[in-house]
Amino acid sequence: MLALDQPKSIAPLISLRIIFGLIACWLSLRMLLLGWVDKFYIQPQFAFRLWGTHWLPELPATALYACFFLMAAAGLGIALGYKYKFSAGIFFACFTYVELLDLTHYLNHYYLVALLALLLWILPAHRAFSLDYPISVTLVKVPALYIWTPRLLFVLVYFFAGLAKLQSDWLVLAQPLRIWLGQLSDFPIFGPLLCKSWLPPIFACFGAAFDLSIGFFLLWSKSRKYAYFFVICFHLATAALFYIGIFPYLMMACTTIFFSSHFHEKIIATFAQIFNLTLSKLKLELVLPPFQRYFLLSFLLFQALFPLRHHLYAGNVLWQEQGFRFSWMVMLVEKRGYAQFKVVDGQTGKMSWVNNLDHLNEKQELMMAYQPDMLLQFAHYLANYYQTEEGYQNPEVYLDAQVSLNGRPSQRLVDPQVNLAQEKAALFSSPSWLLPFHRD
Repeated sequence: MLALDQPKSIAPLISLRIIFGLIACWLSLRMLLLGWVDKFYIQPQFAFRLWGTHWLPELPATALYACFFLMAAAGLGIALGYKYKFSAGIFFACFTYVELLDLTHYLNHYYLVALLALLLWILPAHRAFSLDYPISVTLVKVPALYIWTPRLLFVLVYFFAGLAKLQSDWLVLAQPLRIWLGQLSDFPIFGPLLCKSWLPPIFACFGAAFDLSIGFFLLWSKSRKYAYFFVICFHLATAALFYIGIFPYLMMACTTIFFSSHFHEKIIATFAQIFNLTLSKLKLELVLPPFQRYFLLSFLLFQALFPLRHHLYAGNVLWQEQGFRFSWMVMLVEKRGYAQFKVVDGQTGKMSWVNNLDHLNEKQELMMAYQPDMLLQFAHYLANYYQTEEGYQNPEVYLDAQVSLNGRPSQRLVDPQVNLAQEKAALFSSPSWLLPFHRD
């Protein structure tokens, strides 16, 4: 435990704070400027929820817009170190709330943003080179655990992303890379090459090896600069070839925390000189409170175990998706789904076929069609809707769901004879109404 208390320069935390704060501000403003707040959070009449979050209230439109403006301001506050604890706490609370409003918009990198926001709220990344504490970074020391926690989080993210790729679809069939690369024939200059049949297996093997090893190479000082070069090349390539949002840029920017304190001190000193900033010479050495030690160690232990929970369930995790989220299973699936719901009046036998788009937007329907927990939620919604709005008595909901996984012919996902209105969400077991995946 003594190694965790060793005083280290705060400089890497300062860099992470500034980088993350600017990304957080940009991410929030992007949602506003692109009209996504209205399109994805205000217009839909139904929202899918993560298990256990149905109690979250839905804010009115004005309050929801205010939430995003508050997130943007909080991101800027994080970067500047202004009212830092308040800014970081506000961003973490608002961002997490927004992401829990509709499961449709879950992305691995949004989960990572929430985790980093939580860490920065806990860590004293404002105790130098900030509006709260305008002190020279070379004079402020923090416990080593404060630096190692975000570093190890990135190692775990990469490692579990690589571990998830050690399966036949990725390594043997090179799927879904084979599908995605085959669609890039019109890519400038390299289009014809990207469509070659021998290229996806090479990309697949390199991707798995990269994810499994890059975190450890970043930790090792002798290989760090070469590893970071590969980080830049890898993420620039994925950003150019595939639409995966901010993830590549987030990783390229934030993994600079692996560099030495001296590297960060030089960068910050140059920045201070350019803007002619006068910094205090007050010396600070922060101690590691027992509560923070146990919280950060528990946080890392949880992040090391939680992605493995899919092994507790029978069946193919890529098919039934229990344990798929929050496990860094990145770029593993290409799914296409078809979901036709039928609602039957339990007393009269009257039957209605459901047009999903009468209740959902296009993105919601697309995402729901192959995710079992979302299909079940929508079935419950339909049962309630047809009872309250259409006058059905004891409505029964049946589903014909066909899903194609990684280019295979479509298979039936749900037992069409089961009344989903009577089924409950299964948190600790595989749902009986899900049909098994047939690989061939």
